[in-house]
Amino acid sequence: MKEIASNIYVSTEFPGVNVGFIVVPGGAIAVDAPTLPPDARAWQRQIVETAGGPVHHVVLTDAHPDRLLSAGLFGVPIVAARGSYDRASAYTEGFWRGVTEGWARRHPEATDDLSGAPIVLPEIMFTRDLTLHKGGDVTVRHVAGAAPGSAWVYLPDQDVLFAGDTVVSDTHPFMLAAPDSKEWLNTLRALRRARFAKTTILPGHGPLCDQAATRPLSDYIALARRRARSLHAEKARTDTGAVVAEMMPLFPVPDDERDLVARRIKAGLDRLVEELETD
Repeated sequence: MKEIASNIYVSTEFPGVNVGFIVVPGGAIAVDAPTLPPDARAWQRQIVETAGGPVHHVVLTDAHPDRLLSAGLFGVPIVAARGSYDRASAYTEGFWRGVTEGWARRHPEATDDLSGAPIVLPEIMFTRDLTLHKGGDVTVRHVAGAAPGSAWVYLPDQDVLFAGDTVVSDTHPFMLAAPDSKEWLNTLRALRRARFAKTTILPGHGPLCDQAATRPLSDYIALARRRARSLHAEKARTDTGAVVAEMMPLFPVPDDERDLVARRIKAGLDRLVEELETD
Protein backbone atom coordinates (compact mmCIF):
# COMPACT_ATOMS: atom_id res chain seq x y z
CA MET A 1 0.00 0.00 0.00
CA LYS A 2 1.24 3.47 -0.87
CA GLU A 3 -0.03 6.93 0.02
CA ILE A 4 0.21 8.89 -3.24
CA ALA A 5 -1.39 12.11 -1.95
CA SER A 6 -2.91 13.32 1.27
CA ASN A 7 -5.53 10.75 2.34
CA ILE A 8 -5.29 8.79 -0.91
CA TYR A 9 -3.87 5.26 -0.84
CA VAL A 10 -3.38 2.70 -3.60
CA SER A 11 -2.07 -0.81 -4.17
CA THR A 12 -0.80 -2.28 -7.42
CA GLU A 13 0.28 -5.53 -5.78
CA PHE A 14 -2.88 -7.66 -5.78
CA PRO A 15 -3.44 -10.13 -8.62
CA GLY A 16 -6.39 -9.09 -10.72
CA VAL A 17 -6.79 -5.31 -10.53
CA ASN A 18 -5.29 -2.21 -9.00
CA VAL A 19 -7.21 -0.79 -6.05
CA GLY A 20 -7.27 2.29 -3.88
CA PHE A 21 -9.20 4.24 -1.30
CA ILE A 22 -9.87 7.79 -0.22
CA VAL A 23 -9.94 8.65 3.47
CA VAL A 24 -12.93 10.84 4.27
CA PRO A 25 -14.35 12.00 7.61
CA GLY A 26 -15.55 8.94 9.49
CA GLY A 27 -14.09 6.32 7.19
CA ALA A 28 -13.17 5.73 3.56
CA ILE A 29 -14.43 5.21 0.04
CA ALA A 30 -12.85 2.25 -1.75
CA VAL A 31 -12.22 2.32 -5.49
CA ASP A 32 -12.43 -1.22 -6.92
CA ALA A 33 -11.76 -4.35 -4.88
CA PRO A 34 -9.11 -7.09 -5.01
CA THR A 35 -10.24 -10.14 -6.98
CA LEU A 36 -9.39 -12.93 -4.55
CA PRO A 37 -11.60 -13.08 -1.43
CA PRO A 38 -8.68 -13.35 1.06
CA ASP A 39 -7.11 -10.28 -0.55
CA ALA A 40 -10.39 -8.36 -0.38
CA ARG A 41 -10.77 -9.09 3.33
CA ALA A 42 -7.16 -8.12 4.03
CA TRP A 43 -7.55 -4.91 2.01
CA GLN A 44 -10.70 -3.97 3.91
CA ARG A 45 -8.86 -4.43 7.19
CA GLN A 46 -6.04 -2.20 5.94
CA ILE A 47 -8.52 0.46 4.91
CA VAL A 48 -10.29 0.46 8.27
CA GLU A 49 -7.01 0.57 10.19
CA THR A 50 -5.68 3.43 8.06
CA ALA A 51 -8.88 5.46 7.88
CA GLY A 52 -9.90 4.91 11.47
CA GLY A 53 -13.42 4.14 10.35
CA PRO A 54 -15.46 1.87 8.07
CA VAL A 55 -15.63 1.68 4.30
CA HIS A 56 -18.73 3.66 3.26
CA HIS A 57 -18.92 2.60 -0.40
CA VAL A 58 -17.07 0.54 -2.99
CA VAL A 59 -16.88 2.34 -6.35
CA LEU A 60 -16.38 0.13 -9.40
CA THR A 61 -14.61 1.60 -12.42
CA ASP A 62 -16.33 -1.05 -14.57
CA ALA A 63 -18.03 -4.42 -14.21
CA HIS A 64 -15.15 -6.65 -15.25
CA PRO A 65 -15.65 -9.86 -13.23
CA ASP A 66 -12.22 -9.45 -11.63
CA ARG A 67 -13.51 -6.23 -10.03
CA LEU A 68 -16.94 -7.49 -9.09
CA LEU A 69 -16.08 -10.96 -7.77
CA SER A 70 -15.16 -9.94 -4.21
CA ALA A 71 -16.61 -6.43 -3.99
CA GLY A 72 -19.66 -7.75 -2.15
CA LEU A 73 -17.48 -9.02 0.72
CA PHE A 74 -17.09 -5.43 1.94
CA GLY A 75 -20.75 -5.49 2.97
CA VAL A 76 -21.39 -1.91 1.82
CA PRO A 77 -23.24 -0.37 -1.15
CA ILE A 78 -21.49 -0.83 -4.49
CA VAL A 79 -21.49 2.21 -6.78
CA ALA A 80 -21.21 1.88 -10.56
CA ALA A 81 -22.33 3.43 -13.82
CA ARG A 82 -25.59 2.09 -15.22
CA GLY A 83 -23.77 0.36 -18.06
CA SER A 84 -21.73 -1.60 -15.53
CA TYR A 85 -24.89 -2.75 -13.75
CA ASP A 86 -26.44 -3.84 -17.04
CA ARG A 87 -23.31 -5.80 -17.93
CA ALA A 88 -22.99 -7.39 -14.50
CA SER A 89 -26.64 -8.39 -14.29
CA ALA A 90 -26.26 -10.33 -17.56
CA TYR A 91 -23.54 -12.61 -16.19
CA THR A 92 -24.89 -16.13 -15.79
CA GLU A 93 -24.13 -18.76 -13.17
CA GLY A 94 -22.15 -20.64 -15.80
CA PHE A 95 -20.14 -17.52 -16.56
CA TRP A 96 -19.26 -17.02 -12.89
CA ARG A 97 -18.39 -20.69 -12.54
CA GLY A 98 -15.89 -20.27 -15.38
CA VAL A 99 -14.42 -17.15 -13.76
CA THR A 100 -13.95 -18.76 -10.35
CA GLU A 101 -12.54 -21.97 -11.86
CA GLY A 102 -10.02 -19.95 -13.85
CA TRP A 103 -8.85 -18.10 -10.74
CA ALA A 104 -8.77 -21.33 -8.72
CA ARG A 105 -6.41 -22.90 -11.25
CA ARG A 106 -4.01 -19.97 -10.83
CA HIS A 107 -4.49 -19.68 -7.06
CA PRO A 108 -5.50 -23.11 -5.70
CA GLU A 109 -5.04 -21.91 -2.12
CA ALA A 110 -8.15 -19.73 -2.60
CA THR A 111 -10.36 -22.40 -4.17
CA ASP A 112 -12.79 -22.74 -1.25
CA ASP A 113 -13.10 -18.97 -0.83
CA LEU A 114 -13.69 -18.50 -4.54
CA SER A 115 -16.45 -21.09 -4.71
CA GLY A 116 -18.29 -19.41 -1.83
CA ALA A 117 -17.85 -15.77 -2.80
CA PRO A 118 -21.25 -14.02 -2.96
CA ILE A 119 -21.79 -12.02 -6.15
CA VAL A 120 -23.37 -8.68 -5.24
CA LEU A 121 -24.59 -6.33 -7.96
CA PRO A 122 -24.17 -2.55 -7.77
CA GLU A 123 -27.05 -0.89 -5.95
CA ILE A 124 -26.18 2.78 -6.47
CA MET A 125 -26.08 3.67 -10.16
CA PHE A 126 -25.67 6.73 -12.34
CA THR A 127 -25.62 7.52 -16.05
CA ARG A 128 -23.38 10.61 -16.17
CA ASP A 129 -21.85 11.37 -12.79
CA LEU A 130 -22.56 10.96 -9.11
CA THR A 131 -21.22 12.75 -6.04
CA LEU A 132 -20.94 10.76 -2.82
CA HIS A 133 -21.52 13.13 0.10
CA LYS A 134 -21.22 10.70 3.00
CA GLY A 135 -18.07 11.70 4.82
CA GLY A 136 -16.94 13.99 2.01
CA ASP A 137 -17.63 14.91 -1.60
CA VAL A 138 -16.19 12.39 -4.06
CA THR A 139 -17.45 12.49 -7.65
CA VAL A 140 -17.58 9.44 -9.89
CA ARG A 141 -17.92 10.14 -13.62
CA HIS A 142 -18.92 7.95 -16.54
CA VAL A 143 -16.39 8.04 -19.40
CA ALA A 144 -15.99 6.32 -22.75
CA GLY A 145 -13.43 3.62 -22.08
CA ALA A 146 -12.61 -0.05 -22.08
CA ALA A 147 -16.07 -1.33 -21.13
CA PRO A 148 -19.73 -0.33 -20.95
CA GLY A 149 -20.15 1.81 -17.86
CA SER A 150 -16.48 2.75 -17.58
CA ALA A 151 -16.03 5.30 -14.82
CA TRP A 152 -13.27 7.16 -13.07
CA VAL A 153 -12.75 9.16 -9.91
CA TYR A 154 -10.82 12.41 -10.30
CA LEU A 155 -9.78 14.35 -7.20
CA PRO A 156 -8.75 17.81 -8.42
CA ASP A 157 -7.45 19.09 -5.08
CA GLN A 158 -4.89 16.27 -4.90
CA ASP A 159 -4.66 15.93 -8.73
CA VAL A 160 -5.16 12.16 -8.58
CA LEU A 161 -7.15 10.07 -11.05
CA PHE A 162 -8.48 6.56 -10.46
CA ALA A 163 -8.80 5.63 -14.12
CA GLY A 164 -9.75 1.95 -14.14
CA ASP A 165 -9.05 0.07 -17.36
CA THR A 166 -9.61 3.22 -19.40
CA VAL A 167 -5.87 3.61 -18.74
CA VAL A 168 -3.42 0.73 -18.34
CA SER A 169 0.34 1.12 -18.15
CA ASP A 170 3.04 -1.27 -19.38
CA THR A 171 0.45 -3.94 -20.09
CA HIS A 172 -1.88 -5.03 -22.88
CA PRO A 173 -5.30 -3.38 -22.59
CA PHE A 174 -8.57 -5.23 -22.23
CA MET A 175 -10.46 -4.50 -25.46
CA LEU A 176 -12.96 -7.37 -25.41
CA ALA A 177 -15.80 -5.29 -23.96
CA ALA A 178 -14.96 -1.86 -25.43
CA PRO A 179 -18.26 -0.48 -26.79
CA ASP A 180 -16.65 2.25 -28.92
CA SER A 181 -12.89 2.22 -29.42
CA LYS A 182 -12.94 5.56 -31.25
CA GLU A 183 -14.56 7.28 -28.25
CA TRP A 184 -12.06 5.54 -25.98
CA LEU A 185 -9.28 7.14 -28.00
CA ASN A 186 -11.00 10.51 -27.54
CA THR A 187 -10.98 9.99 -23.77
CA LEU A 188 -7.25 9.24 -23.82
CA ARG A 189 -6.64 12.29 -26.01
CA ALA A 190 -8.47 14.45 -23.47
CA LEU A 191 -6.19 13.09 -20.73
CA ARG A 192 -3.22 14.54 -22.58
CA ARG A 193 -4.49 18.09 -22.12
CA ALA A 194 -2.52 20.58 -20.05
CA ARG A 195 -4.92 20.35 -17.10
CA PHE A 196 -3.76 16.76 -16.48
CA ALA A 197 -0.04 17.48 -16.98
CA LYS A 198 0.82 16.76 -13.34
CA THR A 199 -1.94 14.28 -12.55
CA THR A 200 -1.00 11.04 -10.80
CA ILE A 201 -2.95 8.23 -12.43
CA LEU A 202 -3.79 4.86 -10.90
CA PRO A 203 -4.41 2.71 -14.00
CA GLY A 204 -6.61 -0.35 -13.94
CA HIS A 205 -3.53 -2.53 -14.43
CA GLY A 206 0.18 -1.78 -14.30
CA PRO A 207 2.29 0.69 -12.32
CA LEU A 208 1.29 4.20 -11.32
CA CYS A 209 1.70 6.58 -14.22
CA ASP A 210 0.98 10.01 -15.62
CA GLN A 211 -0.59 11.23 -18.83
CA ALA A 212 2.44 10.06 -20.84
CA ALA A 213 1.16 6.48 -20.45
CA THR A 214 -1.86 7.33 -22.61
CA ARG A 215 0.31 7.78 -25.71
CA PRO A 216 1.54 4.16 -26.14
CA LEU A 217 -1.94 2.97 -25.16
CA SER A 218 -3.53 5.17 -27.83
CA ASP A 219 -0.99 3.98 -30.39
CA TYR A 220 -1.79 0.36 -29.49
CA ILE A 221 -5.56 0.84 -29.84
CA ALA A 222 -5.11 2.73 -33.11
CA LEU A 223 -2.93 -0.09 -34.49
CA ALA A 224 -5.46 -2.70 -33.37
CA ARG A 225 -8.20 -0.73 -35.14
CA ARG A 226 -6.18 -0.65 -38.37
CA ARG A 227 -5.47 -4.37 -38.21
CA ALA A 228 -9.12 -5.13 -37.43
CA ARG A 229 -10.14 -3.03 -40.41
CA SER A 230 -7.86 -5.12 -42.63
CA LEU A 231 -9.16 -8.36 -41.17
CA HIS A 232 -12.72 -7.18 -41.75
CA ALA A 233 -12.02 -6.12 -45.32
CA GLU A 234 -10.33 -9.42 -46.11
CA LYS A 235 -13.03 -11.46 -44.35
CA ALA A 236 -10.19 -13.22 -42.54
CA ARG A 237 -11.38 -12.83 -38.99
CA THR A 238 -10.24 -16.29 -37.91
CA ASP A 239 -6.71 -15.75 -39.21
CA THR A 240 -5.46 -13.33 -36.56
CA GLY A 241 -2.32 -15.19 -35.49
CA ALA A 242 0.05 -12.88 -37.36
CA VAL A 243 -1.57 -9.80 -35.87
CA VAL A 244 -1.40 -11.27 -32.35
CA ALA A 245 2.29 -12.02 -32.90
CA GLU A 246 2.84 -8.45 -34.10
CA MET A 247 1.16 -6.91 -31.06
CA MET A 248 2.50 -9.21 -28.36
CA PRO A 249 5.88 -7.40 -28.01
CA LEU A 250 4.30 -3.97 -27.67
CA PHE A 251 3.95 -4.34 -23.88
CA PRO A 252 5.81 -6.62 -21.45
CA VAL A 253 4.31 -10.09 -20.99
CA PRO A 254 5.41 -12.51 -18.21
CA ASP A 255 6.38 -15.91 -19.59
CA ASP A 256 3.65 -17.66 -17.64
CA GLU A 257 0.96 -15.34 -19.06
CA ARG A 258 1.81 -15.48 -22.76
CA ASP A 259 -1.09 -17.75 -23.67
CA LEU A 260 -3.50 -15.68 -21.57
CA VAL A 261 -2.37 -12.42 -23.15
CA ALA A 262 -2.47 -13.90 -26.66
CA ARG A 263 -6.10 -14.85 -26.07
CA ARG A 264 -6.78 -11.37 -24.72
CA ILE A 265 -5.33 -9.75 -27.84
CA LYS A 266 -7.30 -12.04 -30.16
CA ALA A 267 -10.53 -11.42 -28.27
CA GLY A 268 -9.93 -7.68 -28.51
CA LEU A 269 -9.33 -7.89 -32.27
CA ASP A 270 -12.52 -9.93 -32.68
CA ARG A 271 -14.40 -7.27 -30.76
CA LEU A 272 -13.00 -4.50 -32.97
CA VAL A 273 -14.04 -6.42 -36.09
CA GLU A 274 -17.56 -6.66 -34.64
CA GLU A 275 -17.50 -2.93 -33.98
CA LEU A 276 -16.59 -2.27 -37.62
CA GLU A 277 -19.39 -4.54 -38.80
CA THR A 278 -21.97 -2.45 -36.93
CA ASP A 279 -20.62 0.98 -37.99
